[in-house]
Amino acid sequence: MPTTDAIVMLREGHKEIRRLMRSCRAEPDPGVVEQFLRALTVYAYIEREGMYPRVSVLAPETELTILALREEHHIAEVLAGELSAMRPDEIAFHAKVHLLMDIVDRHMDTEDQRWFPQVRAAVGRKELREIGAWMTKLAERAPQRPPRPHQQKIWDAVAA
Repeated sequence: MPTTDAIVMLREGHKEIRRLMRSCRAEPDPGVVEQFLRALTVYAYIEREGMYPRVSVLAPETELTILALREEHHIAEVLAGELSAMRPDEIAFHAKVHLLMDIVDRHMDTEDQRWFPQVRAAVGRKELREIGAWMTKLAERAPQRPPRPHQQKIWDAVAA
């Protein structure tokens, strides 16, 4: 049976997103960018809806880091939504793709180097497996595309 440890799952998500970002940098064609946006949307959803709320309760000492990570999510989601509404031949498309990748890279580095070790030290294995099981269920119903700019307000209202 595959592990459902939440941190292991998120690190696996980081590997996939990094692989897609390398592909985007090597060949930024629309199909690769679309795959990246899809993976990022699902990953952000399960993290925002599954990991952050639960860890916030179980490890309140990480709350300031969670707040910063949530803000990075917000910025990434806005950019991803703008990208999903753009044509690849638009002048700002490639600049936005690279900016989004930079933000996501920084976000994942913060989690890998700082937040995950804090969470691992503060939250028990049983709880991390429970969070991971919940995130697996969330992934099944996660949106596959980032919200477009006009949908952002609707999505924000639903998430609140």
